[in-house]
Amino acid sequence: MFATPGPPSQGLGLLYTPSRPFIDEISNALHTVISGEDTLKSAYTIKPELARKIVSDIKTVSGADANVIIQDGVILASYDHARIGTIHEGGRRIMNGEVDEIAITPEMATTMKGTRPGYNGVIKLNGQRIAVIGIAGDPQIVKPLQKMAEIAVKEEIQREIETERERQIVRDMENQIIDIAERMKVLSLNGSIQAAKLGDKGRSFKIVVAEMRKLAEQINEIIAGIDRNRAHQSD
Repeated sequence: MFATPGPPSQGLGLLYTPSRPFIDEISNALHTVISGEDTLKSAYTIKPELARKIVSDIKTVSGADANVIIQDGVILASYDHARIGTIHEGGRRIMNGEVDEIAITPEMATTMKGTRPGYNGVIKLNGQRIAVIGIAGDPQIVKPLQKMAEIAVKEEIQREIETERERQIVRDMENQIIDIAERMKVLSLNGSIQAAKLGDKGRSFKIVVAEMRKLAEQINEIIAGIDRNRAHQSD
């Protein structure tokens, strides 16, 4: 009763064959971007500007001098600028995992390289040793202050990580959307060629192709607008 369908035409095949793999690829890419897996894998490194802010805030609140110490015991930030870049033996031991905290007495300070009396404690994030906060003074007196600073710094770092993670997700999604738009242009060009070969039979394809090209252009305009807005906010 019904005619047996014949094989799809070459024009139709060239126009639609890429669609399923293309959709799957984009779907997988967007899933990876939205999950933020790549962003979370990288280890956090405390930035100098945050370290300086920590030192400044501690000085403002308590009047105490503080240090932020990173890998190998290097002092990244200090209220005493002469100490920046020097080695703090107590901080080195903490960052190497020998201890999590160390109270340095005046007697200990005479034998430990680059130290002064005070209390030093590790900042950990997800098991990673991020830095050491050291506060100068009588260890018994400044220890509670160091512990409070440790909590505040962890919260600040968490906020910074989350903000950067969100920015990275947006950047990655923008790149994926741009890629989709470029692929749509290629497919629309391919479709135009095949529609032209089909003549009057390809009229409906021409409409679809034109809409694809228009959508790709709109996507690019939206991304350009986002970039302009971001640049304006940065200024």
